[in-house]
Amino acid sequence: MADVTIDVLIAELKEMIPTLQHHGGYFPYDEYPDKGKYEKWLAATKRFLSIHFPHDKYVVEFEETSKLTIRLKQQQKLLAILEAFANQPTIIPQENNEKKGNGINIAINNTNKQSQNQEQSYAINMFLEAIKDDLTGKQIKELKKVVDESKDDKEKAKNGIISKLKSFGSDVASNIVANIITNPMIWTNL
Repeated sequence: MADVTIDVLIAELKEMIPTLQHHGGYFPYDEYPDKGKYEKWLAATKRFLSIHFPHDKYVVEFEETSKLTIRLKQQQKLLAILEAFANQPTIIPQENNEKKGNGINIAINNTNKQSQNQEQSYAINMFLEAIKDDLTGKQIKELKKVVDESKDDKEKAKNGIISKLKSFGSDVASNIVANIITNPMIWTNL
């Protein structure tokens, strides 16, 4: 499967919007002739935004807008949000919900644990993908063996991994580091 980029997602929506079919009547609505294609696009886009723009407040706006009845204006708003992500990819954090009562400000943050777990999961998955892109299954097994043989001695494991990576060739470690650094999530925060 080809790499999905925000530009590809934007182009796909721009192709689909002119195919919207308007149905008049008491409750007018629009629909796509190929609803399955739209649903696949929508799922891929939501996933892309969740991965590349975690905790951005406009991901929530995209999600809410996508749940509305399909209409030309609704689709144009989805397109505008995607184009804004493409043109200004810096993440804008969601604002804390603040409630005022009796002159006391109370900040509510229910997503702390979930956010931390999501960020850690994303970091781990990104790192594993970088490794899998540049190492063979056999090389990964060799690295696991080095760690297993270190018997919880982190320094020994670290030195063994460095030696093993060097034995795979000088470009292997460089490629892994380059894959990690060029990940959009890392790149935008450097």
